[in-house]
Amino acid sequence: MTRVVILLLAASLALTGCNRSSSKTGSAATTNTAGAFSVVRPQKKALPKEIQQPGTVQAYESTPLYAKLAGFVKKVNVDIGDPVEGPTESGPGTVLAELSIPELVDEGREKDALVERARAEVEQAKKLQEIAEANVVVADAQIAEAKAGLRRAQATLKRWESEAARVAEMVRTKALDPQTGAETENQLRSAEAARDEAQSHITVAEKGTVKAVAELGKAKEDVKATEARQKVAEAEAARLRSLLDYRFLRAPFTGVVTRRGVDTGHFVQPAGTGKSEALFTVVRLDTVRVPVDVPEADAALVTKGAKVKITIPSLKGDFPGEVKRTAEALDPASRTLRVEIDLPNPDRKLRPGQYVYARITAPMPEAWVLPANAVVKQADQTVCFLYQDGKAVRTPIQPGRTDGTWTEVVRKQKPGVPGAWEDWTGREEVLSGPAATLTDGQAVSTR
Repeated sequence: MTRVVILLLAASLALTGCNRSSSKTGSAATTNTAGAFSVVRPQKKALPKEIQQPGTVQAYESTPLYAKLAGFVKKVNVDIGDPVEGPTESGPGTVLAELSIPELVDEGREKDALVERARAEVEQAKKLQEIAEANVVVADAQIAEAKAGLRRAQATLKRWESEAARVAEMVRTKALDPQTGAETENQLRSAEAARDEAQSHITVAEKGTVKAVAELGKAKEDVKATEARQKVAEAEAARLRSLLDYRFLRAPFTGVVTRRGVDTGHFVQPAGTGKSEALFTVVRLDTVRVPVDVPEADAALVTKGAKVKITIPSLKGDFPGEVKRTAEALDPASRTLRVEIDLPNPDRKLRPGQYVYARITAPMPEAWVLPANAVVKQADQTVCFLYQDGKAVRTPIQPGRTDGTWTEVVRKQKPGVPGAWEDWTGREEVLSGPAATLTDGQAVSTR
C-alpha cells in the first residue's frame, strides 16, 4: 500500500513538472512571435534585371597575315609572343618577315628606266616647243619687215609716178629730150615691180607664220603626249614599287604575334591559290572583347551602355564593364542576340580564350514591390498577409521578379472572390517578417 502511494505521488510530481514546462514553452513562443512583424505598404520601385550568361574573352582585333606575292622567305624577324608595333605617322609597322622576289626587283628597275626615258622625251618636246614659239616670233617679224618694204616701194612708186608725169610734160613741150623721158618711164616701171615684189614678200611671210603657228601647235601636242607617256611610266613604276613593298609582311596594328607558320626558305604563295595559309596571326590585346549571347526573352532589355560585371574564374576576380555594341538582330539559328563588352587590358592579364561569366544589369520600369520577407510560397500559391484589425489576412498575389530584397507584386486577389484579381493601390498594409510562420486569421503584434 505504501509502495502504491509513493508511486502515485511520483507520478503526480512528474505531471506537475510537465505542465510547468509546457506553460513556459508556450509563453516563450508568444514572446518570440510578438513584435517579430512590421507593417509596410506597397511602393513603386524599379528592380533592374540581371541577365547572366557565359562567354569567352576574345582579342579586340585578330588578323591572319597572308602573302600577297609568291616567293621565298628571306628572313623571319618575330616569333610567337613577340610584341609588334603598328603603322604610325612616322613610319610603317614592324616587319614580321621579308620575301625574296628577284624577278620583281628587276622589273622595278626596268620601270624606273622607262620613267627616266619618258622624262627625257618630255624635256626634248618642251625644247622643240620653245623653238616653234621662236619661229612664230620670227615669222611675225618677217611679216612686219615685208609690210615695211611694201610701204617703201609704194612711196618710191609714188615719187616716180609724179616724176614721170613732170618729165612727160617737159618732153611734150620740148623742154627735155625724149631720151630723158624714156629713162624716167623705166624708173617708174622699176618702182612698180619693186612694189609687187614687196607685196609678194608679205604673202610669203604670212604663209610662213601660218606654218610656224601650226608647228607650234604640234609641238604643244607633242609635249602633252610625252607628259602622258611619262605619267603612264610613273604609274607603272609606282605599281611595281607597291608590289615590291609586299615583300615585307608588316604588323597591321600594335599587338602580339600569337601564331607563326613560316620559316626561312619556305616558298609561300598568295592567298586564294588553294595552297595558301596564314603566315602569322597578330592580335590586339590592350583592349579585349567579351561576346555574350543573350536569350530572345531578354534581348529587348539589353541596350548599349548597360552595366556589366564580368567574372573570370581563372583570375578569381570581377571586372566592371558596359555593353559597347549589339548585333541588333537575333541569330535565327540560336534565337540569341550577340552583345559585346570591351574590357581594358593594359597589363594583359585577360587573354583570348578565357572563360567568363557575364552579369548584365538591364534597367526596368517601376512596379509595385514588397519586401521579399513579406512574400511566401504556400502550396501552389504565392501569398502575402495583409494586416487588418490586428490579424493576418492571407492574400494570394501574382508575383514578379525579385532581387532578394524586394519582390514585384503584380496584382492581388479580390477579397472573397477567388480567381478575381485587382491592382494594388499603395494603401494596403502588409506584414513584413517571417511570413512563413503566419496563418490566416492569426493575431499579430507588430512593432
